Amino acid sequence: MSPIKTVAVLGATGNVGKVAIPALLSAGFIVTVIARPESTSTYPQGIAVKNSAYDNLKTLTEVLKGQDALVEAFNPAAAEHQSTIVQAALAAGVSHLITPEFSTDSFSAHSAEIRIFEPKQKAQKELERLTSAPDCTLSWTGIILGAWFDWGIEEGFFWVNKKDRTITRFGSGNQKVSISHVALVGDTIVTVLQNPENYRNRVAYFADYAVSTNELIDMIQKFSAPGEWNIVDLSVENFKKEGLALWDEDTKQGVTNRLFSKAYTMLGTAGVFDEQNRYDGDYTAKLEPGYGKPIESLEESLRKLLGYA
Repeated sequence: MSPIKTVAVLGATGNVGKVAIPALLSAGFIVTVIARPESTSTYPQGIAVKNSAYDNLKTLTEVLKGQDALVEAFNPAAAEHQSTIVQAALAAGVSHLITPEFSTDSFSAHSAEIRIFEPKQKAQKELERLTSAPDCTLSWTGIILGAWFDWGIEEGFFWVNKKDRTITRFGSGNQKVSISHVALVGDTIVTVLQNPENYRNRVAYFADYAVSTNELIDMIQKFSAPGEWNIVDLSVENFKKEGLALWDEDTKQGVTNRLFSKAYTMLGTAGVFDEQNRYDGDYTAKLEPGYGKPIESLEESLRKLLGYA
């Protein structure tokens, strides 16, 4: 495979895209944003912008011509267009595609039970079907990063609540969870595109740490005042049941964009804290060689994130 130089990004304004694009530019890639026709977003100077709906095979093929790689950085709801996207990539001569993963493990054997991965899993099956020919020129990589703890703390989506000074402990609090800095999104996309043959047609697992809630509590209590943080204990199973009930209610109401819905957040959280690690919330055993940081550096990150440094 020739070195990848040109990279198209679908979903450039989302949380993945906002991190991916600066990382790609810093690494010397030529970046093109594929924006929907109705988009009014603006982008940094030096980025080419082309327009196409995700379900328009003709225009999508045209805007992807000349692109070596395609990064699917979009909301999982857009994965319903995977068939058209992959067909366009094949027709345009794209050589590598990075799928819309970047979070917890949708490839885990039991992940369908928590429902949130259904769009990604359908998209993955369609991708594999369309690229199954032995002579297929399009390869792919799925990147799993776990929970983005720094982004989650800042945005209020983590179990350490910076504003309320609460730490939610699910179950015993002993289950380890694989977590990453959000910057790892961009770093790993660059790593894969610089070495596509090493990650050809497979899932790649990256994370900075694997840590339990009890370990997080111990760290935070080291540098905070006694009693400053309140520990809230919840049942994982009850949390999951409530999330499933809300999911069913959203389905009845016709909700299709579920990302950041209460049900989505609850089910994703319940999945990573399963006490038997049923959904591979801790995937340390699958990590790519050389990844993972000393747990001591997490304490320093928490100090900064929580306002103690």
